[in-house]
Amino acid sequence: MNAKRYRVRKNLLGGLLMEVKSVAVIGAGRMGSLIASKLPTEMKKIVIDKDRDKAREVAEQVEAEYSDKIEMAAAADMIMMVLPTPTIKEMVGKLMDVVKDGTTILNMATTAQIEPAMVLNNRDIAIIDTKIIGHAKEIFRGEPAIIVVNTADEARFAAIANVLKKFYKVVQGDSSLVETINSLASSEGIKAAVAIRKKLQTLNVDNDWINVAIRTVCAGTMKAFTEDDLGHFARELVKKLEQED
Repeated sequence: MNAKRYRVRKNLLGGLLMEVKSVAVIGAGRMGSLIASKLPTEMKKIVIDKDRDKAREVAEQVEAEYSDKIEMAAAADMIMMVLPTPTIKEMVGKLMDVVKDGTTILNMATTAQIEPAMVLNNRDIAIIDTKIIGHAKEIFRGEPAIIVVNTADEARFAAIANVLKKFYKVVQGDSSLVETINSLASSEGIKAAVAIRKKLQTLNVDNDWINVAIRTVCAGTMKAFTEDDLGHFARELVKKLEQED
C-alpha cells in the first residue's frame, strides 16, 4: 500500500489506519440521518440530498455542512451513499466525475450490490458494499446495530470501523447476507404481530390493548430471548419449539 497516496498512519495497535478527516453522507432520509448522527463529533461532515431543506434539517442536528449538489462530496475522504437501490448505479457514475483519488465510497443501500466492473474500472477509489443489520427507528432509540463491511482491505476497514465506531459493532463479512437477514426478521416479525392481533380481536380485545401487547409483551419477550433472560415458562416453550421439526 502506498502510504503517501492513501494517507495512512499507525494506530495504537501498530497497524495502518487511513486518515479520514471529512465524511459526506448522501441521502438525508431516516437511515441517512441516523448515520450522520453517529459520526465522530470532531470530524467534518457534509450532508447531501436532492431535497435541500431536508439536507439542512439533518445538517443542523449534527453540526454539518449541507448541499443539494453532488459536487460538495469532492473534498470528502469517505462518502456514504444511503439511497434507494435504483439510484445507486447512477450515483456512483456521478461521483466518479468529482471525487479525489483515494476516496472510500460506501454503498449502504441494503438491497443494492456494487458490480465488480465498477470497482475494477474506477481509478484509485474504493467502492465498498457496507450494510446495516438493524431498524433505523429502533437504532435511534438505542437498540444495537451491526455494520457489515465487504472488504479484505484491512486499512480501509479500520478506517470505516473508526468512523462508524458509535454503532454496536462494525465487522468484515459478506454484506450480501444482510438483505436476507433484515427481510426475514421483518417478515417474521410482521407475521407474529398480525397473528397476535387476529387472535386477540376474536376475543374482542380493545385495539389499544392489542398494540401495547405487541409493542411490549411480544417485542419484550423477543429481546429477552436474545439476552437469555427468559422466565421459566418461556424457557420451557423454547425447548419445546426447538425440538420440533
